[in-house]
Amino acid sequence: MRIFRTDSAVASALVWATLLQLALQLMLFPVLTKRLGLGSGTGIVAGSAWILSGIPPIYVGESTLAALLIICAAFLMERSLRTEITRSQLLLWGMVWGILLLLQPVVTVVLLAWTFVLHFRSQHSRLQKLALATLPLVMVTPWLIRNFVVFHRPVFIRDKLGLELAVSNNSCAQGLFDANDRLGCFSSTHPNMSSQEALKVREMGEVEYNHVGLNEALHWIRRNPNQFGTLTAERMRDFWFPPRASNNNNGTVWNPKVLYAFTLLGIPRLFLMWRNAPDAAYVVGFWLMFFPVIYYVIQVMDRRRYPILWASYVGGSYFISEFAHGLVSGRTDETSQPDELAPGAMRDGWQLPRGDQR
Repeated sequence: MRIFRTDSAVASALVWATLLQLALQLMLFPVLTKRLGLGSGTGIVAGSAWILSGIPPIYVGESTLAALLIICAAFLMERSLRTEITRSQLLLWGMVWGILLLLQPVVTVVLLAWTFVLHFRSQHSRLQKLALATLPLVMVTPWLIRNFVVFHRPVFIRDKLGLELAVSNNSCAQGLFDANDRLGCFSSTHPNMSSQEALKVREMGEVEYNHVGLNEALHWIRRNPNQFGTLTAERMRDFWFPPRASNNNNGTVWNPKVLYAFTLLGIPRLFLMWRNAPDAAYVVGFWLMFFPVIYYVIQVMDRRRYPILWASYVGGSYFISEFAHGLVSGRTDETSQPDELAPGAMRDGWQLPRGDQR
């Protein structure tokens, strides 16, 4: 904004930067799948499926950039499973994960789980394991210090979980953000839309307001376990099988049926990966398993799944690639191998004795 000054120039710069992020992400698909041992063809199929789904970049928010950085983190995760890791790679690990923590604090769950796996599965030295675990936190330490100076208490990066839980778990809440927005539940409970809630933020302060929201949400959940269970089930369904969104700022999938198909291939693809490329199964599986956990208890927006959409497409594409490879290999074997003679078969009009067959 400081460089381009005018609104139109700023908007153009934002649009082109986001388009470039998406282009780089799709270009990295074949490189990543080859590195994971899934073959570059899997990445080509995944990129093509993304285009067929009609998933544009998200211009408002950090989801598109986070998706690109998560793919970069996937490269480093695969590398971290090996015994060789250089100082420059350690530094890159800290930088990528540090930026990711600032953009998407929910990746903390993935990082902790991956650190746990490295402790038992990798052959790195204790010093390297310690560096892999702590370097991302070192990178965000200046921001944590800033938070303490501003709020006079510890705040982990960007913590508004209390607000999100309160907005998503109440008597009028629905699983989807679009539904909450359409029915007016969001506008009556969120300080961005409600002047009454905005005044509470100003009076209490941001940290205390989130703390109160967290207590209110937990109290409602304890008193309404059945409704909370229904909402959670709806959110899990809508996270993995999102309807076509009506709010482009929160992400949209123009052809969700393609995404549904690749999502449904999740179980067979992980079995195939586990058998043929276990490192890839770890990397892809961890993002699919741990990243969405928090989103099962707060309202669903497409932009929240956007950073790990690549994992669904890569996994489904691997299943398709292996299936196609099996068909081609089977036909090649049938046409290239000569038919074997059965016992007592005729060769050139003569029947071979069973004992003389070759």
